[in-house]
Amino acid sequence: MSVDTITSSTAASQALASTTDKSKLGKNDFLALLIKQMQVQDPLNPMDDKEFVAQLAQFSSLEQLTNINTGIDKLNAATTQQQMFSAVGFIGKQVKAAGNTLAKTDDTVSSLYYTLGSAATKVSINIMDSNGNIIRTVDQGAKAAGEQAFQWDGKDSEGNAAANGLYTVGITTQTASGGSTLVKTAVTGIVSSIANNNGTYVLTTQDGRSLSFSDVLGVVDVKS
Repeated sequence: MSVDTITSSTAASQALASTTDKSKLGKNDFLALLIKQMQVQDPLNPMDDKEFVAQLAQFSSLEQLTNINTGIDKLNAATTQQQMFSAVGFIGKQVKAAGNTLAKTDDTVSSLYYTLGSAATKVSINIMDSNGNIIRTVDQGAKAAGEQAFQWDGKDSEGNAAANGLYTVGITTQTASGGSTLVKTAVTGIVSSIANNNGTYVLTTQDGRSLSFSDVLGVVDVKS
């Protein structure tokens, strides 16, 4: 190894050490190293053209990646802000969101919607308490493919009024071939507040349920 090579390597190392301690080099650090390398090279034996062009290409790529990352960060910030404004617009409105939790408050029970992937000869809706016990099974009979609505009357299998609280819905189906079909469920609720949970906006309903903003399917038109 020549003295000039050692000198260049040492200068580059010193330039690197002069930068702040970082786990990753930024484009300014890369440029500082490249300039220092040019300053200490032997004028009679300059850096090889191909090597210099390759380093410039690396610097250009690094700058482009940095600009892309900056653009993505700005886009994410703008998207988060837009989500917040959209979520605030739901306050006081009844929304429909993906989920399977119903709320019972005295004589009021939130509504359930379910979508069948194909026609079913039998649909059964199971209402379960907080312990996972089935307190009521409602036979819906045969249903066509598409969205269906269900309104629980708030009573258990004995005809008694269930306690106020949250209940989970499970749906079983049977098709003409003896199999089952895909079921997607959605619930309704009036939004009372919103909260930012680690970057994800969560809507809280008046009956105490939490709905993810990303699960909201739309606003329910409440008719008098």
